[in-house]
Parts: sequence; C-alpha cells; structure tokens
Amino acid sequence: MSIESIQALSMNSHFYSVLLQGFLSGYNKPCEMRLVFMALPILLHSESRKKLASAKSTSKMETLFNKPEKLNNDTKVSGKVKLAGYLSRFNELKPFSKKALVILYSKKKIVINEKKIILIEPIKYLDFDSSAREWIKAAHYLGVVFAKTNEDHLNYFLGVDRE
Repeated sequence: MSIESIQALSMNSHFYSVLLQGFLSGYNKPCEMRLVFMALPILLHSESRKKLASAKSTSKMETLFNKPEKLNNDTKVSGKVKLAGYLSRFNELKPFSKKALVILYSKKKIVINEKKIILIEPIKYLDFDSSAREWIKAAHYLGVVFAKTNEDHLNYFLGVDRE
C-alpha cells in the first residue's frame, strides 16, 4: 500500500465526523464551534486517548490529565505530558475538523446557530463494534469533560493563547 493510500485511510474525514458526533453526544448541549475544533487534536493522540479510556461521568480535565505519572525508572512527570504537542496537532487537524463538520451538517446530524453547534442525532459508543467503540468512547468522555468547563480554562490547561 502506498503512503498516499495509508494517509487517505488514516485521515478520513468521515471517521472524524463520527468522532465529533461522539464528542457532541458526550457534550450534550449546544457547543461553541471553537471547542469542537479542540477535540480531534486530543482524540487522535494515542496517549491522551488512553487516558480518556479510563474516564467516567465525574471526570474533569484535572483528574484525567494533571495526575503525576510514574515512568519505568520511578521518575514522576506531569500528567499533562499526555497532551504534549497539542498546538501543532490543532493547527494540522483544523482543515480535517472543518471537513468533518461539513459532513455532519450535510448529513443533517448537526445544525449551526450563532457559532454554536447543536447535535440533532446523538450516538452511543456501545452501538459500535469493538474497534470503533474505544475511539467513540474516548470522544464521548472528552465531550463530557469539556462540558464541565469553559473555553478559557481549556486554553489555560492546554497552554494555548486564544486567537
């Protein structure tokens, strides 16, 4: 398989639209458009996705990503290392997030109203087979966690300046 074919499969906007639909299902209320763009850079990073696998409905950004982690040599590092490289992934994935939103909109799964996205058709991660279920579960719980905070706190936590 060529590099172009692998890239086309791994950067599939239709799959990303399902992830964003899972995120919005967990968010469970009208969502600022900017917050939706923050989801894919976290979900597509395997380290942060692993942390989201252990999330619960009571989880917050701090409980998931602030707890110190032990390395093999008993050295402790901040849990935020699970979010390392967020800003570069955000910039790289912005066009894919846009395409995913266009797909959700064209399939009438979302409406956009005054820079807010309203989910029309929620999904449940339990309805998917095991290979996709873990991805959508992570997306769902990221939405749950994001719903408990605001954009300023997320920007501060992720170490980014608001544009």
